[in-house]
Amino acid sequence: MTTPIGKYKLLRLIASGGMAEVYLARQAGAAGFEKLVCLKRILPHLARDRQFVEMFLNEARLAARLDHPNIVSIYDLGEANGNYFIAMEFIDGPSLRAVAKRARERGERLPIAEVVKIVSMAAGGLHYAHELPDADGKPLGLVHRDISPDNILVHRNGMAKVVDFGIAKAANSSGRTRTGALKGKVAYMPPEQLRGDPLDRRADVFALGVVLYEMVAGRRPWEGDSDVSLIGQIMTQEPKPLSTLRSDAPAGLTAVLDRA
Repeated sequence: MTTPIGKYKLLRLIASGGMAEVYLARQAGAAGFEKLVCLKRILPHLARDRQFVEMFLNEARLAARLDHPNIVSIYDLGEANGNYFIAMEFIDGPSLRAVAKRARERGERLPIAEVVKIVSMAAGGLHYAHELPDADGKPLGLVHRDISPDNILVHRNGMAKVVDFGIAKAANSSGRTRTGALKGKVAYMPPEQLRGDPLDRRADVFALGVVLYEMVAGRRPWEGDSDVSLIGQIMTQEPKPLSTLRSDAPAGLTAVLDRA
């Protein structure tokens, strides 16, 4: 797609999934003003689903209130020529998954100190979001619901940022069943999410713990040939102790992950 969306000129496709496409785009303004953004565009078949669109926009409006250095900022959201979109901060750097993949291709493991630093920054962003109050000063109860190495971006300056707050809730709240909607994500879901129970901040803490374990150990706590197999393992099995997979892991880190 090359047609501009509102005031945004699409430069190149960054990623595409079952729900949306993400483009690098340029926002043009007066007096030669230009700004690079990431533009997430809902796919056409979902743009016709009013329930999904309403939930998507409602969650995006809530997420736009988040203002933290470790959360990707939302600049704009709306509709142009039938295209529903979110304009977000452009992060000049890869996802944490891509960082780990590059290390693996070099035959290396990510340094534990680097992993802990990145995950700690993501945890700071999540804690801020979990504590975000409403107009009466009460926590809104915002939960990301989709923490994974794909949704933690690492800027070239080393800053880690969480992306896609609220998007998972919109996808899960739509009345339509989407084939493969959970593909690749089950491994990071706590039992209560797999059961379809109400979620709170503990779901994000669980998922971030899985990310930390995976990045340090070089494998996920649970691995299976299918989502069904993974679900069964998460529900019934304890992960292998981290010390059996990464002998150089500090005792304190091993204790935290084994206890979690």
